[in-house]
Amino acid sequence: MKKLGLIAGNGKFPLIFAEEAQREGFKLVAVAHRGETLQEIERVVDEVTWIYVGQLGKIIRTFKRAGVTEAVMAGGIRKVKLLANFRPDFRGARFLARFKSRDDDALLRGVAEELETEGIKVLESTVCLPQMIPAEGVLTQCAPTTAQWEDIRFGFQVAKEIGRLGIGQTVILKNQVVVAVEAVEGTDAAIQRGGTLAKSGCVMVKVSKPQQDLRFDVPAVGIETIKRLHEVGGAVLALEAGKTILLEKEAMLREAQRFGIAVVAVAI
Repeated sequence: MKKLGLIAGNGKFPLIFAEEAQREGFKLVAVAHRGETLQEIERVVDEVTWIYVGQLGKIIRTFKRAGVTEAVMAGGIRKVKLLANFRPDFRGARFLARFKSRDDDALLRGVAEELETEGIKVLESTVCLPQMIPAEGVLTQCAPTTAQWEDIRFGFQVAKEIGRLGIGQTVILKNQVVVAVEAVEGTDAAIQRGGTLAKSGCVMVKVSKPQQDLRFDVPAVGIETIKRLHEVGGAVLALEAGKTILLEKEAMLREAQRFGIAVVAVAI
């Protein structure tokens, strides 16, 4: 059985990835982040080591002891937690000391390079999940109105720009007005803030960053995203086709249909 390392962040993505990887016959050796990764990770992997954010040396030692030569990063680390729960080991501190950029992608790319110097190749996080990445089209029976399509097109322009600047990947709009931009607080908080301002009928647009590295930080949405949109009276969820993961895809789309929320994948 081939071994695969899993660097697990927050949310359901690491759990779903682990389940799919197990089905494909991988033995999973995971490192999970305290205060971020869900405890359930322990039941869906073969081995798990708990670490604090920044313990790069411990990640490398764990994988090398287990004979891991390929690994995947699944799930993010919330920046608010990064500020409060950051305990780098010697290798992590040394890495940050010589790394001037604090851009998410640049940091993750740097971590991947550190792993690869130790013979651990970082694979795309979509490696076991091709069926969860939607092609272009309307994914629900309900479809956006003409006005909502205008919001979607405008929202993609805005979201790509904030992604380029490293701010976030999600915007909330209504009637061609951007009512919320995702930043350090995360997607759910942006939905709540945008929905409160829009009152009802808002459109959520989530995209990949320009030059997105599919090894990490791939946009992902799921049932919880739909529930948050429903709570604020949201009407549309628009995603980038081919570059977004739909967690629990079939159940998510059923939930969206039940709430009358149109889900569309747009190619740009």
